[in-house]
Formats: sequence, structure tokens, C-alpha cells
Amino acid sequence: MIRLLLILITLPFVSSATETWAYLMHGEEPLFPAQSSITDIAHFSATVQADGSLKNKLKTPPNLPNAPANARRHLVITAPWNADLYHHYLDPDLPFRQRIIKNIVDQSQPYHGVQIDFEGIADRNGTAFLNFLIQLKKALPSDKIFSVAVMARWKEHKKKHPRDAYDYPLIGRIADRVIIMAYDEHYRTGSPGPIASLDWCQPIFSYALATIPTSRIIMGIPLYGRAWQPRTLAKAYKNRELQHELNARSLTPQTDPQNGGHFNFTETVTIQVHHETLESIQTKKQLYLSQPIGGTAYWRVGQEPQHFRF
Repeated sequence: MIRLLLILITLPFVSSATETWAYLMHGEEPLFPAQSSITDIAHFSATVQADGSLKNKLKTPPNLPNAPANARRHLVITAPWNADLYHHYLDPDLPFRQRIIKNIVDQSQPYHGVQIDFEGIADRNGTAFLNFLIQLKKALPSDKIFSVAVMARWKEHKKKHPRDAYDYPLIGRIADRVIIMAYDEHYRTGSPGPIASLDWCQPIFSYALATIPTSRIIMGIPLYGRAWQPRTLAKAYKNRELQHELNARSLTPQTDPQNGGHFNFTETVTIQVHHETLESIQTKKQLYLSQPIGGTAYWRVGQEPQHFRF
């Protein structure tokens, strides 16, 4: 059934030039650059609520005096990172899916396009996610640009997770543009390391080239940094641990019968920071544009290093 629907809805959508996409967070419009070559502005975001409605402060594209006159505006649709919630949202037998689709279609009217950025979908909901994308594509007016942001994937990952929800070949047939989020190699709750090392990006790019029509590939490039605190000092104490701390530091707690005891000590903590630079951003851009793909996308406006130019 999925294959038949894909054949019915796949339409050519070809760009005549390399595109530059830039994500813009609601409330950060003053950070939009005075001059740029941005072709597509992805406004972040309208968020799916528990009942399938959309929380959207971007009813119309915000005023951007510095935006290129021909820049296209896209409304990004997000949802909470919750696999169980997605299971209900995407179930065709529940009312949420059709409600979400209707709300997206209605609220995307003043925009050139709409983008789905649903992250954290479990393998078990992969088919339901594809069907959701197909139905949304069919419901949108034919002149809307339909883009889908996908998690970073590579050939070996697909072999280990054959039912992965972010199916590059099929999503590449449904969407007009596929935004490859090739960043967060090392993420907030994981171990510290580069945001997107070149060695990590290369197999992701190769897999995209092998599975998605090249004119639809938009490679995501990060502009930001992250900090990690390898040792977290906040904790709950057992009383024997409290006594050990007091003895080791030669401390005497202050106590009273109403509030218990307390003591203070100072500890040095090393913070490890990894971030993108002008050179690392340019290196990724050169890699991606070495092939005739649709373009690049930057996450996000306002996070770029000094002297960076979109």
C-alpha cells in the first residue's frame, strides 16, 4: 500500500540552483543577518500538543526587513521527543493523525512550505510515520514545498536497524526536500566530543547520496557548541556518605533541631566544550557541495561564529 501511494504522489520538484536554508527561532528575528544568500528560511516552530492541536505563534511569517526578497518561508512542525506519544499520534485508528494533518495544512497557508521535524520515533512506528508523511503530502496544496528533517543515518546503521523510522529511500521519494541533520554526533546527555566531525559526516553524506535523489538532499551544518560536565556533584547522600565527606574534608556541620544540618565545601570542576569554527563549517560545506545536491541548511541563525556569512 505504501509503495502504491508513493508512486501516486511523487512529483518532480527541482531547484535550478544550490539552496541555502537557515533555521530561525521564534523570538530571534532581530538576529537575522543584514546581508545573506539565504534562499529558504525555516521558522522554528509550531509544536504538536497532546490532543493533536498545534501551538503556533507563527501564524504568519514574521517581518524580516533584511531577508532576501525572494527567500521562501517554511513553517517547521515539531513534537515532543516521546516515542509513546508518537505511537498515538501516528496511529491511523486514532483521531490524532488526521487532526494533526488538518492543523498543519490550515496553518501552513501563508508559507511557501512546511517541514516535519519529528525526532525520536521508534522503529515500531516507522511504517506509520511514512504513511503520515504520505497523507500530509497529499493533503498539502501542490505548490507547497514539503520538507522532512531526518536524523543522521549511515549504511551500517541501516543494517543494524532495518525498520528504522527514518527510511532515507522512502522519505526521499515522498518529500520535496530531505534535511539531513548531520550534527549532534556527541549530544547533551552523552559523552563529550565534536558536534559533527568530518569523519562522522562523510558516511552520512555517502548514505544520503546513495539513497535520496541528489536534488532533494539538503545537508545540515551545525553552527553551535556544547559544554559537558563529566563529573556531576549534585547528589543525594546516605548518612554514612555524609560522615565520610565531613571526615575527608575536616568539616564540622552546623546543626539545629528544626532544620537539620548543613555544610559547604568548594570543588573544582572541569567543563569540556566542543564547538564549530569558521574552518570546520567551511570544511563540511566544501564536502557537501562537492556533489550536485540541493543545498545546505544551517542550525541556526544567531549561533554562528563571528565573521560567518550565510
